[in-house]
Amino acid sequence: MKEIEKLKPLLYSTSRKIFENPETAYKEYKASKLLIETLKKEGFGVERNICGYETAFIARYGKGKVKIAFLAEYDALPEIGHGCGHNIIASASLGAGIALKRLIEKNGLDAAVYVIGCPGEEAEGAKVKFSEEGVFRDIDVVMMIHPGDRTLIKERFLAIRELRFKFYGKPSHAAASPEEGINALDGVILTYNNINALRQHLREDVRIHGIITSGGAAPNIVPDYAEAYFFVRAVDNEYLKKVLEKVKNCAMGARKATGTELKIEMGKGYKAFYPNNTLAEIFEKNIKSLGVTIDKSKEFGGLGSSDIGNVSCVVPSIHPFIRISDKELRSHSKEFAQAAISEKGNEAIMIGAKAMFLTALDIIENPELLKKIKAEFVPR
Repeated sequence: MKEIEKLKPLLYSTSRKIFENPETAYKEYKASKLLIETLKKEGFGVERNICGYETAFIARYGKGKVKIAFLAEYDALPEIGHGCGHNIIASASLGAGIALKRLIEKNGLDAAVYVIGCPGEEAEGAKVKFSEEGVFRDIDVVMMIHPGDRTLIKERFLAIRELRFKFYGKPSHAAASPEEGINALDGVILTYNNINALRQHLREDVRIHGIITSGGAAPNIVPDYAEAYFFVRAVDNEYLKKVLEKVKNCAMGARKATGTELKIEMGKGYKAFYPNNTLAEIFEKNIKSLGVTIDKSKEFGGLGSSDIGNVSCVVPSIHPFIRISDKELRSHSKEFAQAAISEKGNEAIMIGAKAMFLTALDIIENPELLKKIKAEFVPR
């Protein structure tokens, strides 16, 4: 704990530098350089360009039996900046990693610590590829914290998949010869209506939302091309697959009704997040020991999606939220960004770093805890 207190000036400075130099997904050159240089000075070995991402890195120290990773995010949002508080995430993981490294070095603990730089969380999410290509293969547990307007331990994230529906028709003069045309926009509109009819037959944790990205060139021309772009989300991976089939059927029905041609493109997706309950309970015990009160969850949790879901499917993981404001905040807003550099934002860095450090120490010192964590884990 004293080690983390000593790190306070460094962690606050790191947070502010990242905040004042916001960089969008996969362009986080200053932030990744700052974190890498700090970790190298501390004695970590650093590997860059992970899975082809220029701003990704893995910092390692130690060769012990228990391997614990702290994840750092550091990309910002266009125009808003750090409206998701990734400056806090990066700084907290940096603090936990350095403190654990120093303890391993000082006491000869049979452990290894990793700080993994994860770019692009606000875009495609580098953690998806990390999970697919074995970055977490040899790691026992993964931890990170996230700022929020509540302190919550076991929030879920929804599985998500993107869909594009591209309808192709036949142009014609909409007044002089409409019977000669095939209206692609009708295909999109019927798809919307079909999806709206579908909603009452889906579980209430499902979220479907979309936009029309193309709807025709002019009112007097029967649209020969129209496109809709949808996100489909659900609380678990298997149910998402079922919902996706139903949503695709909505578009295929619209195709048949309108006589159009249809192309369905499946875009990126994140898996649902499955927090490891044992790991979360250890973290909860430790954050409470710091005098922090746990808040009541909202119904269905945060209802967002994140690439931490993919990580949780390959290694035991937690992603607690730590309060940075006394009032309700909307993430991805300028108000959230200001809270991320406030005094309470700085407090969240220290709380997160300390709670993750203590949780790691518990696991290293008590092999039975790690056995219990692994016994609970189910690869997905």
